[in-house]
Amino acid sequence: MKKGCFFLLTAILALSLFAVPALAATTTSAGGSGAQPAAATAAPTAVPTAEPTAAPAAGATLKDSVSYDTGVTTISWDDAGSGTSSYRVYLKVINNGSAENTQWFIGDTTDHFLKTTECLPGKSYSVVLADQDRYILDSREYTLPEAPSFQDGKLTNASVKISLEPRKMAMGGSPSKDTKKLNSLKASEIKSGLDGQTTIHGLKYTMKMPQLAKPRSFFVTLAFESPDGYLYVEDAEDITFDRVANGYQTIWWYITGTGFFHNLNEATGDIPAGTYTVYLYWDGMWVNTSTFKVQ
Repeated sequence: MKKGCFFLLTAILALSLFAVPALAATTTSAGGSGAQPAAATAAPTAVPTAEPTAAPAAGATLKDSVSYDTGVTTISWDDAGSGTSSYRVYLKVINNGSAENTQWFIGDTTDHFLKTTECLPGKSYSVVLADQDRYILDSREYTLPEAPSFQDGKLTNASVKISLEPRKMAMGGSPSKDTKKLNSLKASEIKSGLDGQTTIHGLKYTMKMPQLAKPRSFFVTLAFESPDGYLYVEDAEDITFDRVANGYQTIWWYITGTGFFHNLNEATGDIPAGTYTVYLYWDGMWVNTSTFKVQ
């Protein structure tokens, strides 16, 4: 805040997202009703013990490219005779030239396409198309194009200021009441809390922007990446930013990244020390990339 200036912080929205049992999303507002977000999209389900297997016959073919629009990736295929009426789609992030060990099952469909919010611009993915018996019909690797910088009228990515603060909370606590500020995040404490199901760790993630001339809705994607490239979309949802009468609009998650740490620990058995990355996109456009350290 600039010296000698006073701003009214209004329409404050706080949302916490967890992939841990007994934790619910919480919203509060101050100085106005604010915008109530839709429910967060569900995280993909890891199926390391239910990998698809080679099929005796194929017939369905994934298309040469995928489409990415407003934060949603559409995976499509043709089927000239597999005899399959229902499909399963699996996804892996390609990290340093090889796919992650964790295989994500991202959905069933009877259509010849599937939409997902689990992909990020500029990242590469291995996609597996299977039938309901998990027989592989086709597989292919895709790289999404880089995202343009965010701009909506005079509002640009440079208008949005991001701050990160380490937080922790007892398992089952209230995000708006029970989160505690930390000086730093420690890998051993994050893992101990998850393994013992006692404590979760994450960040208070704050977005601050100038007052808006009119309400605007954006599809917001927030994703985390570990030092060794484990990538996880923590949140993907529509959020409406209401007009404010004076000053700045501030929106935050009381504690986020908890689902990321939970799934990182489940998938790899480790919480590595090092520099982590947080990506923010609005309507599929790049808003911010921030980093934080885990000791």
